[in-house]
Amino acid sequence: MAAPRQMTKYTLNALKGWPSQSAVDFVAKLDSSVSTDPVYAGSVVSLNASGNFILGTDAVSAMPMFVFQNSDDPDVANDGGTASTDAGVWVPVAPTGQMMALVATGAYELVSTQYVTASTYTINLPLWSDDAGANIGKLDATTWTGGKTVVGVVSRGVVDNGYGHNGVAFWPYFLPGVINA
Repeated sequence: MAAPRQMTKYTLNALKGWPSQSAVDFVAKLDSSVSTDPVYAGSVVSLNASGNFILGTDAVSAMPMFVFQNSDDPDVANDGGTASTDAGVWVPVAPTGQMMALVATGAYELVSTQYVTASTYTINLPLWSDDAGANIGKLDATTWTGGKTVVGVVSRGVVDNGYGHNGVAFWPYFLPGVINA
């Protein structure tokens, strides 16, 4: 069994604009090819050709999204047994394996704990996300050169996520690195 972790260490929080009846979110399963376990809340994801979440934006024109739950949260994955054979087993309300993500075109300001801590996050700086390596799915600061998809713009820099942990405050934004014709 994995060691328990503080439930507020990895979060995606909304400072403004969410929840809302007109919020832009998306629900999908995490693709079985994703080897990072667990995928933490606030990670950048996009959809693959199968309609499943993958970490980062592997295609320079893929729509970035930000997952709201950890992939091992009980409302996503819970190996509690089989309800037809095990008495008292946990039964989910929603389909298991589904994660919710906020889409980068939504009108909200977010704080994510999933960012590259070695980078500097100044106000109005574009953000992108690696699609491979140690920082896959994490927000990173860069000067946009046209080759990387911009997934957000820093709004307040590194702030408290509301629970005593650092996170990057940003406005989601979608500017493809390359537009497929």
